[in-house]
Amino acid sequence: MGLLLVPGLSWAKLEYQINGLDSALADNVRLHLSRFERLPPGDEEAIEKAFSAAISKGLQPYGYYQPQLQMQWNEQEVRLDIDPGPAVVWGEVDIQLPLPPGALGRSTQKLLQQPPFTRGERIEHPVYDNYKKDLLLGLRQQGYLDAAWAKSQLRVDVERGQATVVLHVEPGERYRIADIQVKGSKLSDKTTAALVNTRIGEYYSAEKIGELYEDLLTTGYFSNAVVDVERNPPNAATLVIELDDQPKDQFTTGLGYGTDTGARGKVGWTRSQVNSRGDDIYSNIQVSQIGEEVALQYHIPWPHPLERYLSLDTGWKREETTDRESSVLTTGIALKRSQRKLWQYSVGINLENERYRQGNNPTETVTYLLPNYHYIERLLFGEPQRPTAVLKYWLDSSLGFNALVTENTLFLSVSIGASYVVDFNEDHGLATRFELGGIMTDDFYSVPLSKRFYTGGDQTVRGFRYNSISPEDESGDLTGGQFLNVFSAEYRYSLNQEWKLALFADTGRTFISSREPFHSGAGVGLRWVLPIGTFSFDVAQPVTSEDKSSPRLHIYMGMLL
Repeated sequence: MGLLLVPGLSWAKLEYQINGLDSALADNVRLHLSRFERLPPGDEEAIEKAFSAAISKGLQPYGYYQPQLQMQWNEQEVRLDIDPGPAVVWGEVDIQLPLPPGALGRSTQKLLQQPPFTRGERIEHPVYDNYKKDLLLGLRQQGYLDAAWAKSQLRVDVERGQATVVLHVEPGERYRIADIQVKGSKLSDKTTAALVNTRIGEYYSAEKIGELYEDLLTTGYFSNAVVDVERNPPNAATLVIELDDQPKDQFTTGLGYGTDTGARGKVGWTRSQVNSRGDDIYSNIQVSQIGEEVALQYHIPWPHPLERYLSLDTGWKREETTDRESSVLTTGIALKRSQRKLWQYSVGINLENERYRQGNNPTETVTYLLPNYHYIERLLFGEPQRPTAVLKYWLDSSLGFNALVTENTLFLSVSIGASYVVDFNEDHGLATRFELGGIMTDDFYSVPLSKRFYTGGDQTVRGFRYNSISPEDESGDLTGGQFLNVFSAEYRYSLNQEWKLALFADTGRTFISSREPFHSGAGVGLRWVLPIGTFSFDVAQPVTSEDKSSPRLHIYMGMLL
């Protein structure tokens, strides 16, 4: 019954007070009532009918078809006391798809084996609608491009309080790729063919099409890529790939700051298509408060520019700290292989010339050959697009020997490491990391300075200066270590989508003698998560007895201009 209690202003928007429903039901009812910014036209009976119809539409998607309503209103406010009544529950389920399980993908098989219509549970129309959408989409993504519903019904029997699901699919024939057309690029047919991850005669796969699109843009060759599918019923499809090449030359600049490096700046130049084969050249110059670096890389597809290529590298790097200085000129060649950012290895050989000074010792110059091997792999757990945990592990190894002297100094350097990041839920997470390293040689002090182990700083043992953890010589200058041990653990708590609180503890050492102690730090930090990366702000305190320094602020961030 409506009571016109208080005369309202004609332009006032109605407010709704809803009682008797949980928040989800009340929100849906309020959504259906939102079209009434003022009282519906007509007499009291017409107004009540309009409100009742809207309330019923808001309740039925959640299984309530027999609500009991009491209403009071004026021109400013509507009060609704709602008893939703008994809920309709799921009953019989009839799903038919005339295809053998082997012709279906894993996700589609799971949908058929575990439909979300549990007998006796309250029905929800969105569950039914989403299931229909997911089942049909899954079939089309696997190549059944003409899949359609022969019958799709949700039969609600209000008197019995049950709903019957009837879904019969007509899948049609599965499409195969009959032709592949690539347009718009100056790259050779051989290179573009290597990029296309499907072949004529294979079944159409939306997952492969998505991977192809990502690969095309990841190469850096193209400013835009369009992958279209033209159907030729009943079972043939043409893949049409339209590409726009990148401009001939591209330039990038960047600024950043880290407690380890201080302020730093970077300028880069790329030519993504040196020739039709797809060779690319990349160079950059980076300057920071502790040194400079110049790098030049020339990549040759062999034949896939992302999965297998030759890399010709030349560079120069200088780094200077309180008690040491090193400059290294490098040139080398490497074969690199990778698989969709999940794993990568590199095997190659470098020729390096290093000029270095350690402490008060005289400056030395050494030239050496360095065969090397590097491997890194990532394992994702949970959904591929939103993994709940990531395990990464790596191996770096190099064999060095002096190229210009008769009395050759030989050393083998190996380091291994792993990191594991897991999100227990939306709020709580854990990150751990370890790294171990060793140099096998008969004369450690002849190993070039840049190949020895140091630790401490933003990315290793916080609470200590960059690379300040190392054995010392008689003058107290750092010599670098023959062996490396580093361990870290960090708890993360999400304050919101952008900010995380971190509590951490790190420990590590580099040593020649195993009697060298571990140096440990602990502290608290903030993580600012942005699309361009994570900015870290940490305050860490050394906690081992031999370390008496005060808390240290660590900042690590980088931003493209």
